[in-house]
Amino acid sequence: MARRGSVPSYQVIFLFTFAIGVNICLGFTASRIKRADTLDESSSAVLSDSPWTNTSGSCKGRCFELQEAGPPDCRCDNLCKSYSSCCHDFDELCLKTARGWECMKDRCGEVRNEENACHCSEDCLARGDCCTNYQMICKGESHWVDDDCEEIKVPECPAG
Repeated sequence: MARRGSVPSYQVIFLFTFAIGVNICLGFTASRIKRADTLDESSSAVLSDSPWTNTSGSCKGRCFELQEAGPPDCRCDNLCKSYSSCCHDFDELCLKTARGWECMKDRCGEVRNEENACHCSEDCLARGDCCTNYQMICKGESHWVDDDCEEIKVPECPAG
Protein backbone atom coordinates (compact mmCIF):
# COMPACT_ATOMS: atom_id res chain seq x y z
CA MET A 1 0.00 0.00 0.00
CA ALA A 2 1.21 3.43 -0.89
CA ARG A 3 1.55 5.96 1.86
CA ARG A 4 -0.34 9.19 1.70
CA GLY A 5 1.70 12.12 0.41
CA SER A 6 4.33 9.92 -1.26
CA VAL A 7 5.11 10.16 -5.00
CA PRO A 8 5.02 6.88 -6.95
CA SER A 9 8.45 5.87 -8.25
CA TYR A 10 7.37 5.78 -11.91
CA GLN A 11 6.52 9.52 -11.71
CA VAL A 12 9.96 10.31 -10.29
CA ILE A 13 11.63 8.28 -13.03
CA PHE A 14 9.52 10.01 -15.69
CA LEU A 15 10.37 13.51 -14.38
CA PHE A 16 14.07 12.64 -14.13
CA THR A 17 14.15 11.22 -17.69
CA PHE A 18 12.26 14.24 -19.03
CA ALA A 19 14.66 16.69 -17.35
CA ILE A 20 17.72 14.89 -18.77
CA GLY A 21 16.21 14.82 -22.27
CA VAL A 22 15.44 18.55 -22.21
CA ASN A 23 19.01 19.33 -21.08
CA ILE A 24 20.51 17.22 -23.88
CA CYS A 25 18.25 18.82 -26.49
CA LEU A 26 19.02 22.36 -25.30
CA GLY A 27 22.74 21.56 -25.19
CA PHE A 28 22.69 20.29 -28.78
CA THR A 29 20.77 23.34 -30.00
CA ALA A 30 23.08 25.77 -28.15
CA SER A 31 26.12 24.01 -29.64
CA ARG A 32 24.72 24.36 -33.18
CA ILE A 33 23.95 28.05 -32.67
CA LYS A 34 27.43 28.67 -31.24
CA ARG A 35 29.05 26.94 -34.23
CA ALA A 36 26.93 28.96 -36.66
CA ASP A 37 28.05 32.21 -34.96
CA THR A 38 31.69 31.10 -35.11
CA LEU A 39 31.25 30.33 -38.82
CA ASP A 40 30.20 33.90 -39.61
CA GLU A 41 33.31 35.29 -37.93
CA SER A 42 35.69 32.94 -39.73
CA SER A 43 34.20 33.06 -43.22
CA SER A 44 36.48 35.85 -44.35
CA ALA A 45 39.27 33.43 -45.31
CA VAL A 46 40.30 33.55 -48.97
CA LEU A 47 40.54 30.24 -50.81
CA SER A 48 42.69 29.54 -53.84
CA ASP A 49 42.88 26.72 -56.38
CA SER A 50 46.13 25.48 -54.87
CA PRO A 51 46.05 21.77 -54.00
CA TRP A 52 47.74 22.73 -50.71
CA THR A 53 44.90 24.99 -49.62
CA ASN A 54 43.33 24.05 -46.30
CA THR A 55 39.67 23.39 -47.10
CA SER A 56 38.60 23.10 -43.48
CA GLY A 57 35.56 25.30 -43.24
CA SER A 58 34.98 25.10 -46.99
CA CYS A 59 32.86 22.93 -49.29
CA LYS A 60 35.60 22.76 -51.90
CA GLY A 61 35.62 19.10 -52.97
CA ARG A 62 33.13 18.19 -50.21
CA CYS A 63 29.66 18.92 -51.66
CA PHE A 64 26.99 16.65 -50.12
CA GLU A 65 29.53 14.87 -47.93
CA LEU A 66 27.86 13.74 -44.71
CA GLN A 67 30.69 14.68 -42.34
CA GLU A 68 31.46 17.96 -40.62
CA ALA A 69 34.73 19.66 -41.45
CA GLY A 70 37.21 20.41 -38.69
CA PRO A 71 36.84 23.75 -36.96
CA PRO A 72 34.60 25.67 -37.57
CA ASP A 73 32.57 22.41 -37.85
CA CYS A 74 30.57 23.35 -40.92
CA ARG A 75 28.74 21.00 -43.27
CA CYS A 76 28.15 20.71 -47.01
CA ASP A 77 25.16 18.37 -47.07
CA ASN A 78 21.52 18.98 -47.91
CA LEU A 79 20.52 19.49 -44.26
CA CYS A 80 23.03 22.21 -43.43
CA LYS A 81 20.52 24.92 -44.35
CA SER A 82 18.00 23.47 -41.88
CA TYR A 83 20.54 23.49 -39.05
CA SER A 84 22.34 26.73 -40.01
CA SER A 85 25.61 24.83 -40.19
CA CYS A 86 26.64 25.28 -43.84
CA CYS A 87 30.18 26.24 -44.74
CA HIS A 88 30.44 29.81 -46.02
CA ASP A 89 30.83 28.70 -49.65
CA PHE A 90 28.07 26.03 -49.74
CA ASP A 91 25.74 28.04 -52.01
CA GLU A 92 28.53 29.06 -54.37
CA LEU A 93 30.15 25.62 -54.75
CA CYS A 94 27.35 23.11 -54.19
CA LEU A 95 24.19 24.76 -55.47
CA LYS A 96 25.33 25.68 -58.97
CA THR A 97 22.33 25.67 -61.26
CA ALA A 98 23.31 28.12 -63.99
CA ARG A 99 22.11 27.00 -67.45
CA GLY A 100 20.33 23.94 -66.02
CA TRP A 101 21.29 20.27 -66.13
CA GLU A 102 20.92 19.50 -69.85
CA CYS A 103 22.59 20.42 -73.13
CA MET A 104 20.81 22.10 -76.01
CA LYS A 105 22.23 22.31 -79.54
CA ASP A 106 23.36 25.91 -78.96
CA ARG A 107 25.42 24.84 -75.91
CA CYS A 108 27.41 22.10 -77.71
CA GLY A 109 31.08 23.05 -77.82
CA GLU A 110 30.54 26.02 -75.49
CA VAL A 111 33.45 27.67 -73.71
CA ARG A 112 33.72 26.17 -70.22
CA ASN A 113 32.02 28.33 -67.61
CA GLU A 114 32.61 27.15 -64.04
CA GLU A 115 29.35 28.78 -62.95
CA ASN A 116 27.38 26.18 -64.95
CA ALA A 117 25.88 23.21 -63.15
CA CYS A 118 27.11 20.87 -65.90
CA HIS A 119 28.99 21.31 -69.15
CA CYS A 120 28.56 20.81 -72.88
CA SER A 121 32.15 21.76 -73.71
CA GLU A 122 34.53 19.55 -75.68
CA ASP A 123 36.49 18.64 -72.54
CA CYS A 124 33.53 17.65 -70.33
CA LEU A 125 33.95 13.91 -70.96
CA ALA A 126 37.58 14.03 -69.86
CA ARG A 127 36.63 16.08 -66.80
CA GLY A 128 33.56 13.98 -66.01
CA ASP A 129 31.13 16.87 -65.68
CA CYS A 130 29.00 16.68 -68.83
CA CYS A 131 25.28 17.33 -68.69
CA THR A 132 23.12 14.21 -68.64
CA ASN A 133 22.18 14.37 -72.33
CA TYR A 134 25.56 15.50 -73.74
CA GLN A 135 26.20 12.30 -75.72
CA MET A 136 22.76 12.41 -77.38
CA ILE A 137 22.55 16.13 -78.18
CA CYS A 138 26.18 17.01 -78.94
CA LYS A 139 27.61 13.69 -80.18
CA GLY A 140 24.50 12.36 -81.95
CA GLU A 141 24.38 9.07 -80.07
CA SER A 142 21.02 7.41 -79.56
CA HIS A 143 19.45 7.18 -76.14
CA TRP A 144 19.59 3.64 -74.78
CA VAL A 145 15.80 3.59 -74.54
CA ASP A 146 15.56 4.10 -78.30
CA ASP A 147 17.99 1.26 -79.12
CA ASP A 148 16.70 -2.00 -80.53
CA CYS A 149 16.09 -4.73 -78.00
CA GLU A 150 17.83 -8.07 -78.23
CA GLU A 151 15.66 -11.11 -78.06
CA ILE A 152 17.04 -13.84 -75.85
CA LYS A 153 15.88 -17.20 -77.22
CA VAL A 154 17.71 -19.61 -74.95
CA PRO A 155 18.53 -18.72 -71.35
CA GLU A 156 22.25 -18.67 -70.98
CA CYS A 157 24.52 -18.38 -67.93
CA PRO A 158 27.40 -15.93 -68.09
CA ALA A 159 30.84 -17.40 -68.78
CA GLY A 160 32.82 -18.40 -65.72
